[in-house]
Amino acid sequence: MPEASNNYGAPGIAERLSVLRSPQTAPTSGVSKTPNRGKAELLIGVIVVLASILLAFLFRGGNKSPAITADSVLSESTVVDSRLNLMSGEALVAVAINPGNFPPSIAPGDTVRVVVTPGSDGSGTVRSLKEITVVQSVTAPTDMNNQFVITMRSEESIATAIAASGPVHLAIVKGKEL
Repeated sequence: MPEASNNYGAPGIAERLSVLRSPQTAPTSGVSKTPNRGKAELLIGVIVVLASILLAFLFRGGNKSPAITADSVLSESTVVDSRLNLMSGEALVAVAINPGNFPPSIAPGDTVRVVVTPGSDGSGTVRSLKEITVVQSVTAPTDMNNQFVITMRSEESIATAIAASGPVHLAIVKGKEL
């Protein structure tokens, strides 16, 4: 049963379909302003992001680097002297160690025993190295790293054993100094 339009109320189905089928033209005044508006919004967004990054750097929680005092600064002559005092067969060995793998009270001058663990591939065994080492320096972790760097004066063979092992543990012992 076809619908007839009586021009009262809503149009019939045929009129609605004819409106949908007829070509529609978009107003030209709104189209030309849209790209400029998009560019402005993009520019504002970039400015907001850059301002946020700048504020994040300014207020990131303060300076977390350790304070440098006159006592903690090593002069070039101090470093050279510690190397000149090495005997034949001795080495300065630096080890990156996670917190908890050494006593927190460790300090330069402490006599320590090195305990090596299996490598990440599972090769090797947990063993205590027979050689005694002396701590030369302890460097705290930085913002980018969570490991302490402990430099020890020891026999050259310790450097090889440490390089071939997994995580290293240190134990303070009473013993002769090198």
